Formats: sequence, C-alpha cells, structure tokens
Amino acid sequence: MVSVEPSGNGLDAAKAQGRTGGRPSVVSEDVLTVALARQAKGESVSAIAKALGISRATLYRHLGEGA
Repeated sequence: MVSVEPSGNGLDAAKAQGRTGGRPSVVSEDVLTVALARQAKGESVSAIAKALGISRATLYRHLGEGA
C-alpha cells in the first residue's frame, strides 16, 4: 500500500509558497468579458466559441460561472 502522507506534505508546502497545481485555464477574464458581450447581442455559443478559438463545452462551463 502506498502512503499518501508524503505527497500531502509536498502539496501543503507548495500551497504555503503560493503555488497551485493543475492545468491553466484558456479563458481569461478578458475572453470571458468578450464572450458575455457577444452573447448579450444574441450571438450563438457555437459562433462565439469558434471566433474565440475555444470549445463550446469550455465556453458553456465559463458562462455558467459568470452568470
């Protein structure tokens, strides 16, 4: 059995230094602002996603957070 404690200690140490893990988001605040403005004008999510170069699923996920 593998112990989880050593990795937990490492993650806690990294968090104390202000580091976070995970993949960076492709949707910045600026991109989200543009997407919300375009949506308010009645543009479809598919068209917005294509214009911004992101997937519809990613756009829906972030629009849900902003709404």
